[in-house]
Amino acid sequence: MFILAVYTNVVGWFAAQDLGDPRWVQFPLIQLGFTVGLIADDLWWHWRDGVAHALHFEDVIDGTCPDTEQQICEAAVWRWYEMQGRPWRISSRRDRPHVRFADAWQRMEAYQRAMKAEYLRRSNNHRV
Repeated sequence: MFILAVYTNVVGWFAAQDLGDPRWVQFPLIQLGFTVGLIADDLWWHWRDGVAHALHFEDVIDGTCPDTEQQICEAAVWRWYEMQGRPWRISSRRDRPHVRFADAWQRMEAYQRAMKAEYLRRSNNHRV
């Protein structure tokens, strides 16, 4: 989409030079601005999704998030992300509890099972 917008700008620029009318440049510039905005918005949502999942995963493993295996799903990830104040990034200096390895391992396996069940539920639910 970005390449098409750049191509349209180049063609519009040459058309405007040949025809002597600047309106041929305006539409491709609007299209380029829209495309850049769309790409930036998509990158922003992917960034937030990654931060939300990493934050939820770390907090479930550490035991600071009260979600159990039956409660872990995409909605729980976003709910926890919003409860934490929608951070742009995860602070490396935030307080972390000391967790026994066996407890963290058990929570990690439960998290993996819950997310696998969520994935299977979503993949089986795609039929209309």
